[in-house]
Amino acid sequence: MLRVTVLERGRIMRSDSDADSVELGTPSRRVLPQRLYDLLYRSEGAREDRGEAAVFRWRRNHCLVGSWVGVMQIPSLQLEILPKTDVGAVQDSDQEVRDIRCNLMEMLLRGGLGAVRARGIVDLALKRGNLHDQLVDAFLERTLFELRRGLDRGYATEEDNLATLRGKLVLSRHVALNAAQKARFYCRHDVLTEATQISVRLKQACRVLAARALPVAVLVKCQQVLALLDDVPDLPFRHREPDPVFTRQNERFADIYGFACMLLEGQATDARSGEIETFSLLFDMEQVFERYIAAFLASEVMHRFADASLFPQAKGQRHNLYLDGQDKVLRMAPDLVFVHETAGVQGAKKKTLIIDTKWKRLSEEEGSRPSRPDLYQLYAYLHRYDCQRAHLLYPKAPGLQTRDLNARGRNDSDAGTVGVRFVDLNRKLWTREGKTALADELAAIVREGLDLTPAASVGAIA
Repeated sequence: MLRVTVLERGRIMRSDSDADSVELGTPSRRVLPQRLYDLLYRSEGAREDRGEAAVFRWRRNHCLVGSWVGVMQIPSLQLEILPKTDVGAVQDSDQEVRDIRCNLMEMLLRGGLGAVRARGIVDLALKRGNLHDQLVDAFLERTLFELRRGLDRGYATEEDNLATLRGKLVLSRHVALNAAQKARFYCRHDVLTEATQISVRLKQACRVLAARALPVAVLVKCQQVLALLDDVPDLPFRHREPDPVFTRQNERFADIYGFACMLLEGQATDARSGEIETFSLLFDMEQVFERYIAAFLASEVMHRFADASLFPQAKGQRHNLYLDGQDKVLRMAPDLVFVHETAGVQGAKKKTLIIDTKWKRLSEEEGSRPSRPDLYQLYAYLHRYDCQRAHLLYPKAPGLQTRDLNARGRNDSDAGTVGVRFVDLNRKLWTREGKTALADELAAIVREGLDLTPAASVGAIA
């Protein structure tokens, strides 16, 4: 099995040779032997034919890596795709690749996309191993933690011919079976069971992982999970099954259930052997970036603003742009909505700031100006949310400067400001120093957007 790392927006080249001794190049410009390159091409073509999002843009004898990150495996090749966090640098050294991997783990785990939220981030980021092994390890750690607190349980309906009356008597079946046995009762009753959809899915995922080539320590955790789920039946996985209803009793399993589904849905079976040789565990960096910034703001920044509230995905603050009779049309859901209201001050004006995260590379030649669809989107936010400022937040890149675009209204009146802001992700985000620097950077953007003086915010807690 050849294991290689490539960077987002990098290239994968098709070698002129099929020999195992091919020079593999660098993460930014990876070279694959002909056989493996052609196999990757066919595998991705099959994924795209199934309607899945394209990971690569194919050219003659090479392909360009898109904005998906994670791990893909086909027979004889495991491909790790990491984000490009510094456009101006090559980022091909082993240390730089390790730092990028740690940053991605921090973003995935804090954003809730890697089955674990804040728990264990520092330890996981410092572990060695590729991204796939670290994500699987995080999933198993969290699964063990939750199962040791108690397995998910639920009621299931059963029917049986019992010696005592239990539940509801099924009269038709009772008469047919017990006409000569007056000491038996055919009943339909509910039983408390551990064989819930959540437990079954977790066991299915661990069965899949147990068959993969993983570090011994990870396989041990996998076996520990399977031992805890020993009484749960082994059922085959079926695609597109409806998800269970999560309540306050079982919502602690929601993250790991979603990750288990991702593991199971991302696998493909080899038709000749029946063994699972092909799988993918991929994340859209647009979503990773958005959820990481939202989670980081909530945990590391918002305590600095005593009278401000944050609404990720505009939860509780969503509006519609149109009405068609009584029907609401085009519901708006900005990534981040900040509302500032000074408590206990009469006549204090409510301030609203909207931030939309964008995992894009702005062009320096165009003066770091956003695309027209993004500007139209922010103009609609300014109008519908009646706010004076809205920001587009991009990863920082060399040569690009912050800027403000003044929106125009009727009769050329002032309709608010759309700001272009950047956040530096090319730092060690899993360290205390990296978190503090990022928190200061985001706090300055929020303070400026809400037009607050430093005295209006609470000092950062050391």
